[in-house]
Amino acid sequence: MFLERYRDRIIEEFDKFCRSLPGPSSKIQKELCTLDEDTALVMKFFYGNMPCSDVGNYSFATYLDYAQQGVYLWKNSPYCEKIPEEVFLGDVLYYRVNEEEIKPCRKFFYEKLKDRIAGMGMKDAILEVNYWCAGEVTYQSTDVRTSSAWDVFRKGYGRCGEESVFAVNALRSVGIPARQVYVPNWSHCDDNHAWVEVWCDGDWHYLGACEPEAVLDKGWFTNASSRAMMVHSRSFFDGGAEKVVGKEGIATIQNQLARYADTKTITIRVEDLDGCPVEGAKILAEVLNYSEFSPIARMVTGADGTAKLETGLGSLHIFVSSHGEYAECLIHTSEEDACCCVLGEKAAEDVWVDFDMTAPVDSVKNQNLVSREMEAENSRRVAEAAEIRKRKTEAFRPDWLGGFLAHEPEKAAEYMAVLSEKDRQDADPEILLEHYEESLVYENSYPGDIFLSYIWNPRIEFEILSKWRRRILEYFTPQQRELFREDPSEIWKWIEENLRSCTERERLTVYTVPAAALELGFAEMKSRRVLFVAIARTLGIPSRLNAVDGSMEYWKDGGFVSVLKSSEKSAHITITGEKDFSWNYFQNWSIARLEEDGYHSLVMWNVHLEKGRLELDVEPGEYRVLTSNRLPTGNIFAKRYDFHMEKGGHREIALEMREASLGDMLDSHRIPDYELKDGDGKLHSIGELTKEGRRILFWLDVSKEPTEHILNELVEKKEEYGKCQNQLLFIIRGPEELADSTLSKCRTFLPDVKVLYDVFGKDLEMTARRMYVDPDKLPLLVVTDGSAVGIFAASGYSVGMADMLLRVLKS
Repeated sequence: MFLERYRDRIIEEFDKFCRSLPGPSSKIQKELCTLDEDTALVMKFFYGNMPCSDVGNYSFATYLDYAQQGVYLWKNSPYCEKIPEEVFLGDVLYYRVNEEEIKPCRKFFYEKLKDRIAGMGMKDAILEVNYWCAGEVTYQSTDVRTSSAWDVFRKGYGRCGEESVFAVNALRSVGIPARQVYVPNWSHCDDNHAWVEVWCDGDWHYLGACEPEAVLDKGWFTNASSRAMMVHSRSFFDGGAEKVVGKEGIATIQNQLARYADTKTITIRVEDLDGCPVEGAKILAEVLNYSEFSPIARMVTGADGTAKLETGLGSLHIFVSSHGEYAECLIHTSEEDACCCVLGEKAAEDVWVDFDMTAPVDSVKNQNLVSREMEAENSRRVAEAAEIRKRKTEAFRPDWLGGFLAHEPEKAAEYMAVLSEKDRQDADPEILLEHYEESLVYENSYPGDIFLSYIWNPRIEFEILSKWRRRILEYFTPQQRELFREDPSEIWKWIEENLRSCTERERLTVYTVPAAALELGFAEMKSRRVLFVAIARTLGIPSRLNAVDGSMEYWKDGGFVSVLKSSEKSAHITITGEKDFSWNYFQNWSIARLEEDGYHSLVMWNVHLEKGRLELDVEPGEYRVLTSNRLPTGNIFAKRYDFHMEKGGHREIALEMREASLGDMLDSHRIPDYELKDGDGKLHSIGELTKEGRRILFWLDVSKEPTEHILNELVEKKEEYGKCQNQLLFIIRGPEELADSTLSKCRTFLPDVKVLYDVFGKDLEMTARRMYVDPDKLPLLVVTDGSAVGIFAASGYSVGMADMLLRVLKS
């Protein structure tokens, strides 16, 4: 029988769903009567385990693609015969991967893949699917909204989270269990990463999404993942077989770290000022990433006031909240097993406090080596996939071109200019047209930039672009609409009085779109703020969410004002810093305000200190400034400054940065021992070239500005470098680059520098990644100390790098 083991649970969960949402469920039940028994059961499974927002955001027909393909696979896929029912439900059948937009795609992907994998075993099929994925999609940095798997396929690119959403859907479409796994934030560098795990012949394995390898359990992130403090997956159906970190609404967060890194279980105890344990306290375990504390796990204390966490061997910042009381502490898990936070204890205020954050060291658990022949074949297939993808992306045209105001292309371009590139790629012309037609009446009421950005604009925050104007106009009476226009704060009053929360059944990072929020009668806080802006814009009131703190604002008397009194910017902070130091927000400093659930950083990506000063109008409250000096080892020397802002108050905060010694900046990592070619065509391994004493390897992007800078610095310091030129290795792409004027000049002063040739391919990328520097930036500079052992690296160019390299070489 189809889904025999979990049939009763599915029916019970669907009945519970119907009781909680009687309105939408009555329509759904009518639709179910039109389906065969198996497909209807799958749809019940979906709705019984579905975030509330998905009930309203998408039609019944959207989910049929996933349900019908799942039933087909259960009956016909050779792989599904081997899969436990709970794995099939959560990791093949389920329609959602994480927080992406949902569009039908499974049947389409299956048709693309079925002939490629016909007759293959599960492992070979997985590898083949990933080669296909690489021919369709590649990495490109985009904003935080996660496109649907269909849109990622259509345009041919996405960030790592989108690549993995696409790859998981492709794998599930052919009956292979797959899930996205995620490092929410690295400890050793300012970034995060997502990849894919697949269930193959009885166990879970990993692969890089759209980044094929010749074998499973191999990827550029293998070493990096061994330095993580958390690797997790999300499940919308908990079969009970995984380690659970916690819950985020309806999603179960599962801890997968032990597959990648050395771990230990720590105990966090929460007490009150009398030393009594506190039950139900909310705990955030955080790493320092982008110069802000970022959560990697959320827990709640039990009756004994404790919570346990399996994590890596590095530093965590623990933040605790309970009924308006807060506590913090640091734990260095390589040395400590437990920590205690005391609610009500105050951090030191109005003084800079130093602290260290250490990253776990390399402790690679997966050394899946391949032969040179397998690696060569993989490289050939990856190159082939890149050519296929290149032809596809060159031919791509967004749907809005020719579909939105096709008869007025200049006007269409003017309207679309307020949207991000990603929105322009994904936008449905029908959605754009409704926003255009319903906002046009206000076109001459405000200056052009105000109208386009804050009335017409269908984008509010990072919600799905959708139709909502006509539904809003239909929903409210003429009297209500007029009241809202006279006093926009009445919109928020209505929202608070008429919408309820559904936190326990929500995917907390997913938005309920405005029309769905009205239809369902519930929405979480961020979706309510989006609904406020949607209603205001529909009624011709320019409005927005403040880009810095997310507060709701509307246009009044020539400027934007806060909807809520509590959000008024009635205090002022002046941030100062040394003028000759490069203060970069979310790189080496940040500022955050304490809210009910923790500190929230002000979002100021494009804000800089001008002449050493930055003026900020802020809400009153408790604030914290962090500064961080990220070392090449991945460790951080940090400082914090806590202070309080009164209404009408003004504070000046002078930023301070901790200094590091040279010894703090060196760390040993084995780099790929691959072969380079000399001028005579002879091959030399990196291990051979670096076995005696220290060496500096320069992978030069000849004629490009960053490489020109470092070569010119070497010329400026020709006397010092002349004494050690036999320790320098210039690596370029071919002999023709020797004619470059800057390189030629440098070699005139340093004639004994050895020149070698490289294809600048995967081995170079892996060298950069092993040294934990950006593989996309050249030149790559690596100081070695022993055979193929790097101790310092830099990518790109920064002023004074030649001095730094000399210091390391001589140390």
